[in-house]
Amino acid sequence: MKRRGLFVLIITVVIVAVAARLMRSSPPPAALSRTVYPVGPIPRVPASDLSAERAALTAASQLADPRARARAFGQAFQALLEVDFEAALIALRALPRGADYDTALFLLLEVLHRRDPDRALALARELVKTREQAAIYNVFFDSFTRENPATAVSRLLLVPTGPARENALRALAGVWLRADTAAALAWAQRLPLVDRAPALESALHELMHTDPLLVIELARTSLTGPALERTLFLSIQKITLTDPAAAAGLVTLLPPGDTHTRCALEIARALGEKNPAAALDFIAQLPAGSTATLALTSVLTIWATTQPAAAAQYVAALPPGSTQDAAVAHLAPLLAREPAHAFAWAQSIPAVTARAAALVGITSTWAQTDPAAATRWASLQPVDTAATSALAGALSYWVLADAPAARDFVALLPAATQTAAAASIAPQLAQRDPATTLAWAQTLAAPAAREAAITAAYSRWLDNAPAAARTWLVAANLPSEFKNRLLLPASP
Repeated sequence: MKRRGLFVLIITVVIVAVAARLMRSSPPPAALSRTVYPVGPIPRVPASDLSAERAALTAASQLADPRARARAFGQAFQALLEVDFEAALIALRALPRGADYDTALFLLLEVLHRRDPDRALALARELVKTREQAAIYNVFFDSFTRENPATAVSRLLLVPTGPARENALRALAGVWLRADTAAALAWAQRLPLVDRAPALESALHELMHTDPLLVIELARTSLTGPALERTLFLSIQKITLTDPAAAAGLVTLLPPGDTHTRCALEIARALGEKNPAAALDFIAQLPAGSTATLALTSVLTIWATTQPAAAAQYVAALPPGSTQDAAVAHLAPLLAREPAHAFAWAQSIPAVTARAAALVGITSTWAQTDPAAATRWASLQPVDTAATSALAGALSYWVLADAPAARDFVALLPAATQTAAAASIAPQLAQRDPATTLAWAQTLAAPAAREAAITAAYSRWLDNAPAAARTWLVAANLPSEFKNRLLLPASP
């Protein structure tokens, strides 16, 4: 896997360098310079003169560091190519399959396709075996198409099916479209179905930069399956950047699924930055479910920054149910920057589950900056599920910041809230110091709280250090019935 990753890195760097040079007609990078190869026969030198190049290859292949070996081997093989192509080919064939072989193969074929395209294609057909190696066909057909699209099309006959042909088709279509849009599109649309998808998708991807609406029209009539879905998504994404309202009317072209969700989220976010009301209208048109909920939370993130009161009012007025619960859980932490206002909003929400989610979210967020204040506030609320959850969440942050203070606070709570609070922090305290935690648990005034805290702390200790926990339990001054209950989980 390390060698494969290294090869991909090498090939990526070389492809980018070569492609950039081809597209901009700039001088080639020094490492890939072919100024030593003027038009004419491939150079040869007497074999006896290649000792230095062969020694450099051998030395490079023996380097232990992968990066240093890859760099040195590439330079050594390039040097051999510059003086004797046929010797380099012989050396390539003798290499074991791996990163060095792949580097040499790419360099050799990249040089050969400019001197003898047909031989390069024949050698590639023989030697290229993996999807990664097939990247060379992008370079071949980028170059062939720039020289003559018709000749490039004829050379497709020499390309085998699979990744090699897909790469060739994509490079040919993309380059040709930039030179002659009408001719490239006409050619791509006439191809057999198996070739049409990669060629037309590549061509439309180029056209997308200037006319995404035309791309959508052509894609719907000429593409199917994943190629159609990818093209529609990228086109709608392009339109979203400049006209999210127009993009909102196009998202229904995508079938339900991950791509549809990604597109809807981007449109909702773009609309929300300009006009939250328009974003909400768009979300209302989406089918009920996870996509609509995710889009709403995306808009709420923006809205809470620009108009927090309006966002809070909207969420509080949503129909009770999973959508409101999710919206409240997302918005509450964003409003917690002003705890007093946030709690007043939470208490105004009629739905019990949404109100609970709001209280927990606000308290937990507040506790991240002031755990003592958040815990004290939660402890003063009427005892119900929401207040209990909020107290537990705040206490968890206080334990992290000041465990003794949190422990002392719980010891002073009334019995109505002490049981749940003690049970919630006992495992967290026992993770650090189980013996001290169990000693503290036995001092709690409320019997139910005492039993709950001992049970929770002992259970955590038993998970982490079974022998030590059982030794403590044998010696502990606890009622026999309670000890037996604590022992049950450890029984066979």
